Amino acid sequence: MRLLPLLPCLLLAGCAGYAADYWRPKSDLIAAQLPRYGMSGEQGQCVEAKLTAALTVWQLRQLSDLASRLEPGGRNPEQFGPRDFLHIAGLVEDAKVQPEAQRALQACGLDPAAAGGHVAATEAAPQPSAAAPTETTAAAATATAASEPLWVNLGAAQSGQGIAVDASSVSRGPGWRQAWFRLLNSDRAGVGDIGYLLRIDCASRNITAHAGRKYDPAGALTEQKDYPTPEGPMGIETGTVIEVAYHALCDDPR
Repeated sequence: MRLLPLLPCLLLAGCAGYAADYWRPKSDLIAAQLPRYGMSGEQGQCVEAKLTAALTVWQLRQLSDLASRLEPGGRNPEQFGPRDFLHIAGLVEDAKVQPEAQRALQACGLDPAAAGGHVAATEAAPQPSAAAPTETTAAAATATAASEPLWVNLGAAQSGQGIAVDASSVSRGPGWRQAWFRLLNSDRAGVGDIGYLLRIDCASRNITAHAGRKYDPAGALTEQKDYPTPEGPMGIETGTVIEVAYHALCDDPR
């Protein structure tokens, strides 16, 4: 019998989303978030200018919205840095955003790998070409388990059930996204106690589960199981909490 049954947990009603506001100055869309990631003063102004010049209103708006959802403390680091900002940029549906964010950091003398509290300046260097995406399967569960998670709340269904994604675990390829997701409870604050390594097929609107996790009430990982055979594919039903994740990672409203 399969550990962590998937469908009963995920098929809950609701949807989430937001509308971009095109009337505001573009710089206003991202400026307030940069100090939260250790970018202030001249370096922060430099990053703001680079991003404003390189990204569209929609790209900036989604980047700002996702950056605002990452809360320090609890299951996340106490301080955020450029590294965390790049993880958040990787959640934006448009694949252009993350490399543009990295170019902005490097051009402004920031170390893209710096964690919170360790924002060291570095000389601007040419951005290395991105490696071709590889197929990520249950083997990613082991590698991701050792990394420091960055839980971003993606929203909730009408039932109150919500879902968060570990921004540091997101991988993407042509037509798919994969990451660790964690269910949020409506009756208590904080992250829920069951997680899944899910691959979302954006074009086909279905998911497969490659691994599952259980957490204790304090948030500590107590159990992990890599599925010998992926569970699915399962269709993403309208009004479910998994549809919240689908829209957050796959949608492009342009």
